[in-house]
Formats: sequence, C-alpha cells, structure tokens
Amino acid sequence: MRQVTNKAASSGLRSKSMLVAHSVLSEPSSGGNSIPGRLHFEWIVDILSRHKAAASAVFALGVKASGALLTIVIFALAGRAMSADDFGRLAVWFNAVSLLAVAAVVGQDTLIMRSWGEYNGRGQYAVARCAYRFGWRVTVASGLAFAAALFFAARLVYANVSWAMALACAAFLFTQTLLHYSSHSSRVLVGFVTSEINRELTWRLVLLGAVTWAIVYGGVTPTQFFFGGVIGMLLSLAFQSVAVRRKLASGPVAAPADFDGAGWLIIARSMWLSAIVEAISQYADVMLVGYFVSPADAGAYFVAARIANIFTMVTTGLHTYSLTHSAALFFSNQHQKLQAILRSLAIVSLAFLLPAVIVIVVAGSDILMVLGTRHESAYPILIVLTLACFARALCGPASGILLTTGHERLYSRVVVFATAARILLTAFLASQFGGLGAAVGWAIGNVPLAICLALICRAVCGVDPSVAAIPLWRKEAATSVTGAGA
Repeated sequence: MRQVTNKAASSGLRSKSMLVAHSVLSEPSSGGNSIPGRLHFEWIVDILSRHKAAASAVFALGVKASGALLTIVIFALAGRAMSADDFGRLAVWFNAVSLLAVAAVVGQDTLIMRSWGEYNGRGQYAVARCAYRFGWRVTVASGLAFAAALFFAARLVYANVSWAMALACAAFLFTQTLLHYSSHSSRVLVGFVTSEINRELTWRLVLLGAVTWAIVYGGVTPTQFFFGGVIGMLLSLAFQSVAVRRKLASGPVAAPADFDGAGWLIIARSMWLSAIVEAISQYADVMLVGYFVSPADAGAYFVAARIANIFTMVTTGLHTYSLTHSAALFFSNQHQKLQAILRSLAIVSLAFLLPAVIVIVVAGSDILMVLGTRHESAYPILIVLTLACFARALCGPASGILLTTGHERLYSRVVVFATAARILLTAFLASQFGGLGAAVGWAIGNVPLAICLALICRAVCGVDPSVAAIPLWRKEAATSVTGAGA
C-alpha cells in the first residue's frame, strides 16, 4: 500500500514540476505582486528549487564558466611569458589544432548522443551499445590519421617548426579528438557531471600547472604548452572511461545485435560537415587575422575572442542538460516536456548572461589590461564579439536540437551556406580593417544565422529553444498551462 502511495506522490510531483516550467514567469513574487515582463530573482530561486532541468543547468553553467576562466588565466600567463609575436603564433596553432580535432571526430560525438537516446528510447539496448563501440573505433582510427597528417604537414608548410613542436601539436590533436567523443558519449551514458567536469576542468587544471611550472623554471614554449594539454586530457579520458565502464558493467547484459555501420556513417556525414562548419566559425577568425594582419594582432584578437567565448561556453553548459535528453524526448513524442526544459533554461540563461554583458561593457578595458597591457587596444573588438555572442546565446541550442532529432541534413545545408558567406566577408573585412573588421564580419554572419536556426527548429521540431519561448505575461503563461493540461 505504501509503495502505491509513493508512486502516486512521485507522479504528482512530476506533473507539478511540468506546470512550474510552463508558468514560472507568471507566479507572483514574495510580496504577492505580479511583475509581468521582468525576471525576478525569487522566480529563479523557485525554478532551481522545483525544477530539475534548471538546477542541473546551473551546475553545468558553473562548470563551463570555471573552464572559461581557467582558459583565460592559462593564456594570460602564457602571453605574459612570451613576446607578442610568439603568443600570436601559439594562438594561431591552438585554433588550427582545435579546428582539426573537431573534424577528426567525424561527427561521432553528435551521432552517439542521438543514437544512444534513440535506440534506448525504442528498447533496442544492444544496438545502442554497438553504436557506442562503433563510434570509438571510428574516432580512434580517424584521430590517428589526422594526427599523422598534421605531424608531417607541419614541417612541410612551416619549415621553422621543430619536430618536437610538430609532435606536440599532433599529440594534442589526437587526445583532443578522443576527448570530444569520450565527453559526448559519457554525457549520455553516465551523466553530465562526469562528462563536463573532466571535459572542462581536469585537463585545464593540469595545463595550468604545467604552464606555471614552465614559467617558474625558465619560460613557457608552445611545445611545452601542448604537451601539458596532452597530459591533462589523458587524465580526463581515464576518469571518463572508468565511469562509463562501471556503468556498462552494472547494466543488463545485452545480446549481440546486427547494426548498419555504413548507415551510421551516412548519418554522421551531415553531422560531421555541420561540426566542421561550426568549428570554422569558431576558430578561423584568429587564423585569418594572423594571415591578413600580423601574429601580434592575432594574439590580441584571440584574447578578446576568449573573453567573449565565455558566453558560448556558459550557454553550452546550460544546454548540456537539454541536449542529453533531447533525442530521447523527441523520439518518444514527449515534445511538451522538452519544451518545458528549454523554456526553463532560457530563463536561467537570460538571468545569468545579462549581468555578464554589463560587466564586460563597463570593465572590458580593465579586464584586457589585467591580461596584458598590449591587449588594451582590443576593447572595440571585445565589445562587438560580446554583444554578438550574447545575441546568439538568446537563440538557444537550436543547432543541438536539430542535430539530435533527425534534421541534420537541413541544418548542414543552412549552416554551410551561411558560414561560407561569413568567412568570405570576414576575410575581406580583416584585410581592410584588421581585427575589428574580422569581429564585425563574425557578428554579421552569426547573429542572423542563430535567429534563423531558432525559427527552423520551432517549425520542424515543434519546440522553440530561444528566449521567445518565455511567457512574459501572466495571461500567456496561463494559456500555456491550460494547453499542457489539455
């Protein structure tokens, strides 16, 4: 009898949390007065206390923000220990290797997030495990091929690059490729705590220690920087692998299943192309500035972009929870629950990111001065990138939703065209106006694209990931709740 009562109570709580997700902005404050059209601190506290998605997102936000701050500290230390040109070259190499790592995973990181949720949602547990193992085999083989190509190409393209530097870059590329797949797969298998802590913090803490040690004992070099990152990522991989192994060992034993590896590769192809395009959008600007202007200007642009990238990292952390469950909820036709999660995350995102914009606009010049006096001139670049990143963050995780719900081909077509146009625009503006021109090109290309993807997501997936899904008036919220109850 007690078990029946507990189940009924649990069901009631779940229903109540769904209503909170639809009506959170329509609830009155502690004083009893409704505040339509405004976000109130007590409403945020109410979400965190009663809605799991928002509380989980705030934890992920903290992890992502910590990772972003660690990155800034690491590069600030490295920049102070290097000349402007050497730091600029490190920035260019770091962006180039990071871009190649995204390409080297060949879409398997996104595919496993979709496959695991899709097959488990349909009760095909054995196929889900096959998809996980298949993704590892493809990732390791591709990572080795990309790393070997980089090792030999680095010396051919740049004759002054030492063999040690080429080896360090190749090793960094390989381990970062593995970490991409390991983090995405452990996110859906074990949970985002294990995934994100090791993806964002563990390896960066090791790298921070390595850079600090190198500076104390004579100065840091790009070779030492990359080898320090390799050691850190190997440690992150070890922690994630142990957690996944325990999870799979404790689960039901799945019988062998037939799987269509060729079919998975076809699906991953669109995801791979989309990931490459996104990586180009994220990393190419620094390389363009380095090519069209100078390594020193590339270093200054890189610092400004790293600060503005806090918005991207934080929103990625907020959306980690939704993307972990998006495929399972979509393919099991729980669209209302998915929309409730996205709406709650949009509220938290707006509440946390708006103050960050104000801080950077007011104190951005001082922040750049702390990171190095030679970077103070990058303040206009920082403002342009910050406002563009904030606008893009308000559009929500449209790309992740489209990629994990079977709309990867539509997404790739839109993104490939838009990114190609943006790269051409950025290259032209960078050649004419330097780093500020590159920043303007980035903003012109990415903000309209983010709005377009949010509209496409609402049209084809039936959910709105942007802040437009927040009901600003009590009447709208009541309508949402009534619709959910029907």
